[in-house]
Amino acid sequence: MKSILAGALLACLAHGVFAQSIELQPLPAFVNGAAAEPSVASDSRRGFVLTWQARLADGVAALRFRRIDADGAAGEGGEIARGNGWFLNWADFPSLVVLDNGDWLAHWLQRSGAGYAYDIHAVRSRDDGATWSGPIMLHDDATRSEHGFVAFAATGGADARAIWLDGRNTGAAAEAGHDHSSGEHEHGGGAMTLRTARITPDGIVDGSEIDDRVCDCCQTDAVRVGAGTLVVYRGRSADEIRDVRLARHDGERWHATQPLFDDGWRIAGCPVNGPAIAARDRHVIAAAYSEAGGEPAVRVRTSADDGEHWHAPVKVKSGSTLGRLDAVALDHGRFLISRLDLIAGDAALLVSLHGPSGTVEATRTIRTLPREKMPGFPRMASNGDAVLLTWAEVVEGAPVVRASMISIAGAPPAR
Repeated sequence: MKSILAGALLACLAHGVFAQSIELQPLPAFVNGAAAEPSVASDSRRGFVLTWQARLADGVAALRFRRIDADGAAGEGGEIARGNGWFLNWADFPSLVVLDNGDWLAHWLQRSGAGYAYDIHAVRSRDDGATWSGPIMLHDDATRSEHGFVAFAATGGADARAIWLDGRNTGAAAEAGHDHSSGEHEHGGGAMTLRTARITPDGIVDGSEIDDRVCDCCQTDAVRVGAGTLVVYRGRSADEIRDVRLARHDGERWHATQPLFDDGWRIAGCPVNGPAIAARDRHVIAAAYSEAGGEPAVRVRTSADDGEHWHAPVKVKSGSTLGRLDAVALDHGRFLISRLDLIAGDAALLVSLHGPSGTVEATRTIRTLPREKMPGFPRMASNGDAVLLTWAEVVEGAPVVRASMISIAGAPPAR
């Protein structure tokens, strides 16, 4: 019997059968006061930069940050900007990116009119957040319309590419607006568009349109691959098919957009549930939420050649899921996906580990709360194989920011 067990053990080791586990290290509540809409960026030099929006007195809001090292220890923090008239929303929130030269770029949203008319303001720091430049707007139009759902991707040196939803063609109806909480969105003018521009130390250049008709209020995401950029977003056909699409910039030009998740989801309103993408060492993963066929589902697709070719979609979860996805890339062609599910009516924050083909190798529940107490979209960033996950909760009627470090125990299975 011992020899049989020993033989089985050796066989398991040889074939990498043992499941990996997702290890969790909850972090202390180092964000004080009412705070919501957290996001996180990786800094290869010093771990992570966590950002959030603080609610202050008299309607003032502030965008703040704190460094977190790769072991989860909190470092110095500071304030990026503050002001009145900010657009504060659970689904459309600020972010920060650390550039190759060490500069930081951050953005927030400033109202330009009533309803859902607001602009994107961006600032740069060259000294790890100690001082910040004056704000610039990413978009070059002067319309009182929606501009938001921003994604950044570093493109080398002090430059970055910005992607956003742009309502310049929607007309003044943006001031009447829509409701991000319900997904309803009505315009009296043209369609929402997807636009891009490069951010350099000298300002905004190369502004252009990627897609002239997209879903109105789903998050966008972007990632650098080689010398180029991949962008995922929710499209919108003339007959209201709102599947997730892929746009590619090869470093020189944009290629024609293409369907990435061809689900055929027809919906006459925005689901406020955008896709996610992550990449490392030519391995890419994209994740999407859909209710095609009447069933909520989360699917992923992976690529091993910078997004040129993709494996078939892999269903991660169907039925009782809310989506609200994020993705990070790890070593050895592995990835983590975060999502919210429904368990007995409560919202559950989960992460799943995926291999190079997209298959699920491990899953862990991070937090379960009544649905109304877990607003917003959890965010992740990876630095090596260390991952920082952050989300918002409602405690005694006020929003608070939580965070945990995640690591993967065990060697990856043999491929």
